[in-house]
Amino acid sequence: MLTRLRSVALAGLMTLAIAGCATTTGRPFDSEAASHFVDGKTTAAQVRTALGEPETTQDRGDGTSMWVYSYSESKAAVRDFVPFAGGSNHPARQMVSLVFDRRGVLESHTAAQSHE
Repeated sequence: MLTRLRSVALAGLMTLAIAGCATTTGRPFDSEAASHFVDGKTTAAQVRTALGEPETTQDRGDGTSMWVYSYSESKAAVRDFVPFAGGSNHPARQMVSLVFDRRGVLESHTAAQSHE
């Protein structure tokens, strides 16, 4: 009887642990602010003010630079681990990539976003 009780308690704890699992990379940023950036006008200083420090920066070797802001969050539910239960793990993602010219003016940018 005690062994069965332990097994039930362990299964319950495992279920709670799995239900609370979440994976997060990067940090969220204001995608609304990013939608107002204008190629040829917006400066690196304006982007930094609107979004904070980029997650990744790359010196492109020709005086231009690329900044990337990205965020991803994935939450697992118990049914994600049950075969044929129709898991619901749909991560939320944000990403914006910006290329600045030698003067620090936005040359081009791309953005993508998805929701759970």
